[in-house]
Amino acid sequence: MRTPWGYDVSGDLSPIITLADFNAMTGKAYTAGSRGEAALKAASQAIRNYCGWHVCPSMTCTANPTGGQAVTRLPAGYVSSVSGITEDGETLASADYVWRKDGLLKRAAPYRWSDEWGAIEVEYVAGYAENAVPDLAEAVCSIAEGVLSVSAGVMSESADGVSISYNSNSASIASALTSAQKSALEPYRLVSSHAA
Repeated sequence: MRTPWGYDVSGDLSPIITLADFNAMTGKAYTAGSRGEAALKAASQAIRNYCGWHVCPSMTCTANPTGGQAVTRLPAGYVSSVSGITEDGETLASADYVWRKDGLLKRAAPYRWSDEWGAIEVEYVAGYAENAVPDLAEAVCSIAEGVLSVSAGVMSESADGVSISYNSNSASIASALTSAQKSALEPYRLVSSHAA
């Protein structure tokens, strides 16, 4: 599946926490298929958009990072393995590069990565395990509760001028992160053209 952040993942991106986890953490009782599911999806997407990558869960990914230098970056804040790299159609040996958990890839000296568009393809595993990021779960809960606290329907009316406004939908509410939520997400955020 192609992500909005410019790389592919194996499988679908589900919400960062389940509805059952949300209910347990908040003491609420939303049923499956209800507004709770939609709120968790919107909250998870808002977090991922702000961070510039999928963050959680750990998934197999494929990316085409930019070349031209000795070092390039994968679109991930946490990489647990690199299973293979091809460059200009040739599979590289593990001695041809080194990688770091923060997503940096270095071409073995004295080489540079190819500067041709799409010439580098990397398969890797990135993202945090669900139980390893309780602060993300708290952020999802906070955003989802904000979404669910707003009633659907008419927010205000006028008479002669005929002006009606409606409450925002989950996606637009969740995308308006508070400064406290943004601050909590900073350790997971990529600084790149894909980050919001």
